[in-house]
Amino acid sequence: MESKKYTPPPKPAKPADYDQFLASLSETDRVLHQLGEEKLGSSYFVQWTHQYREWAATKATPNAVAKK
Repeated sequence: MESKKYTPPPKPAKPADYDQFLASLSETDRVLHQLGEEKLGSSYFVQWTHQYREWAATKATPNAVAKK
């Protein structure tokens, strides 16, 4: 019986404004985001995270004040 090596699924595509989002994060949030990407791999969809959704909402309405 031939043994096949496990190949994890590819990571999901990043949104078009991913670089802007990453640049907007504080150092703590950036580390948290990178940890999520590293540990969750193909299960980590940046566009569904609270950080990204909040950032996208403030980007869509420039005069909005971010809730914290």
